Amino acid sequence: MADIQTIGGCQNCGSASLTCKYNFFGEGELQIHSWEHKCLDCGNRLTTAYRNDDEDIVFADEDVDHCPYCNRSPA
Repeated sequence: MADIQTIGGCQNCGSASLTCKYNFFGEGELQIHSWEHKCLDCGNRLTTAYRNDDEDIVFADEDVDHCPYCNRSPA
């Protein structure tokens, strides 16, 4: 289940309807942590996902439990 919080302050249009969404998927050894900032008014969106099987990152060094845009942690 996704954790979605309204955080306000869209950098594109200034709307208070900016949301921060965290989602976690895990199956076996695979882990995926995804973060999304989305403005419900103008549609501007930023997304980042971390996979523990991604060879381009050192997963243990990434702060997957905090949003890369606003630094909040999941509820």
